Amino acid sequence: MDFVITMNKQQIISLIGASLFSLGANATLIFQDNFDSEAGAVGNSTLNYTGFSNWTVSDGTVDVVSNGGWGISCAGGSGKCVDLDGSTGNAGILSSNLLSLGAGSYTLSFDISGNQRGASADSLLVTLGGFFNQSYLLAASNPWTTISYNFTVSSNTSNYLVFSHAGGDNIGIMLDNVSLSKTSDVPEPGSLALLGLSLLGLGLVRRQAKK
Repeated sequence: MDFVITMNKQQIISLIGASLFSLGANATLIFQDNFDSEAGAVGNSTLNYTGFSNWTVSDGTVDVVSNGGWGISCAGGSGKCVDLDGSTGNAGILSSNLLSLGAGSYTLSFDISGNQRGASADSLLVTLGGFFNQSYLLAASNPWTTISYNFTVSSNTSNYLVFSHAGGDNIGIMLDNVSLSKTSDVPEPGSLALLGLSLLGLGLVRRQAKK
């Protein structure tokens, strides 16, 4: 028995749109920290801070700085930020809590600036498993810059997001507004089948129009 597709072109286009929406409309915030809740009340700054909610200082030291403290401006001119080269002469390694990443597409973003205090340029390595591995060399005067990177995870995994500062002159690169979002899931077989059927229907409509 033959099956006849009776959908018109507009219906097919609508179905394709719905299929694409179902493939990419699952953006979810996985991790976010602007450090504003660290080191107690607003306005407080703490040298060699270790009390992070979402991070571990796995080596060296870092400082939590309130906007305006020690002449430092945090991203957006408010809140708090982190000096990744703390005040012990041993720059810090700041590691996030373990992040569980399901298969899908992700966007990692964070704000960094130079040390803002006239010291020499600083070096920073940022890693997230095998998905992100990037070094930065920032002069003291480098303004706040948002780094954004898209990547895809093919199967479920767990990794740490790590900011590793080189050197140790107690004046380092500043960090703020870290976030990781899952922008879409890997398409399930049923969703792919629906999209394939939609495209097939559009092809049939175009053939009929030619006739």
